[in-house]
Amino acid sequence: MVGISTRGRYGLRALIAIVKAQKPLSTSQVARLENLSLPYLEQIFNRLKRAGVIKAKRGAKGGYLLSKPADQITVGDVIEILDGPVTFSHCHNADEAEHCEKAPICPSRLFWSSLENDINAKLYGTTLHDLKEMEQGLIAARKG
Repeated sequence: MVGISTRGRYGLRALIAIVKAQKPLSTSQVARLENLSLPYLEQIFNRLKRAGVIKAKRGAKGGYLLSKPADQITVGDVIEILDGPVTFSHCHNADEAEHCEKAPICPSRLFWSSLENDINAKLYGTTLHDLKEMEQGLIAARKG
């Protein structure tokens, strides 16, 4: 997969909304806060719930909340659940490399592998808490 889908981007936005709220939010509340399609968001939340990232709380003050602290859920976790692993080329995969005689000396293979490693380091090194903090910093910078 090259690029992050709308599903991945919307999923991150929705989870950050939950982090900021510090309380359970319904899908309709998140959809309204983030200006997202409710049916699409429900599909996203179903995937995130099955993967154990969010859980539902029943009752009058119910809704969805994170299943673990925001500093323990990475952007990479969310993107992998919603979009699959981030890859740029299959030629650096060990199975694929076996079938290519140039694999051991291929500079493009090395480039794609290096790029993928750098991007995944950023994705898996950034948490939902980090994104919330980034947003707060951006808001503070705009104010003054």
